Amino acid sequence: HEVVGPSFQMSFAATAALVGAYAGFADYRAGKTTAPPVKRSFLKFLSRKLAVGVGGAAVTSLIAGSATLLFAIWHFQRVSPLSLLANLAVMPIVSLIVMPFAVLSALAMPFGFDGPFLYVMGKGLTAMIAISAWISDRSPVDAVGLISIQSVLLATIALVIATMATTWLRLAAVPFALAALLAIPHVRTPDVLISEDAHLVAMPIGGGELAVNRERSNEFTTDNWKRALKAEAIVPPETFAKDALDIADPVDLPPGSPFYCTGDLCIGRHPSGAIVALAENRDSARPACGFADLIVINDATAYNPCWDERVLVVTKRQLARDGSAAVFFDPQSATARAAIQYAVEQPYRPWHEQRKYTREARGLAPYEKPERAKSSQPDQ
Repeated sequence: HEVVGPSFQMSFAATAALVGAYAGFADYRAGKTTAPPVKRSFLKFLSRKLAVGVGGAAVTSLIAGSATLLFAIWHFQRVSPLSLLANLAVMPIVSLIVMPFAVLSALAMPFGFDGPFLYVMGKGLTAMIAISAWISDRSPVDAVGLISIQSVLLATIALVIATMATTWLRLAAVPFALAALLAIPHVRTPDVLISEDAHLVAMPIGGGELAVNRERSNEFTTDNWKRALKAEAIVPPETFAKDALDIADPVDLPPGSPFYCTGDLCIGRHPSGAIVALAENRDSARPACGFADLIVINDATAYNPCWDERVLVVTKRQLARDGSAAVFFDPQSATARAAIQYAVEQPYRPWHEQRKYTREARGLAPYEKPERAKSSQPDQ
């Protein structure tokens, strides 16, 4: 489970890159004849040591940051172009305040005197976060969108070769690293994203806008989707009374329309022309079978109400079992069934087994607490 997570992968990438770089530098120095050290004044000696220390920290940050770049984009769709500046700025705080006082607090903890050390450590962390936030606010680039899995795999192979190989064999990592860079843009952006609780659906409608079906959407989820789809603005749905919006002929909606909601049904149109319908139950989803390409039903007890196999129907039960979903419309055919990719693949991994025991995954309605019967009081 941890191997596929960002923490392990980014730590491995940074460590592997630093090990490989240091091994290469050590081999270079071993084969180079050095002249005896020149006598310098104390001030020049101190200046040189300071320059070497700052330069070493900068090179270390560059190597580790470059190695973790693709993994950070893969997991978070973000880059940190000013990470070198941020690392150099917070390094004195971490080295002189945070880490020493963390060790001192651990030593003083058995005697109950860890409070003052933890207080100083906390102030150091506060300063580190403040500096990082200040630099992050001035970053020229943040969200970069999705990259291909092929790029990440090729970069991993390059790191393994650079770390494990010795002598000139390290050069075998160069072709894989170049191939990883070339494979970055070879990825298809999802046309529709569906949350695992079927409550939130997002659809890019062009112009850097992302249409959602909820007035008050989950900010964490929408921020992630905005970065993945390189969207700049969220477009909320337009809600109408049941008799104020006629959706009898939704094909008249222009491509790129946001979601229009009335009653228990919302409809929107993707820029490709595909129509997306969102229903609260099976009964409200049935009318959409005649015009929709994708129907999402926010009901675990519902099943497919459509006879036409070209209509892709996604229920709350499917999402509860298989996780959030990405939908792709066929750009070559307007009548082809849309493709869907779930976050959790079958068969389940051991850490996914618990999903099938939830009420939604078993096709049950939400739990309702039974009302207590009122106790009767005898007449006095």
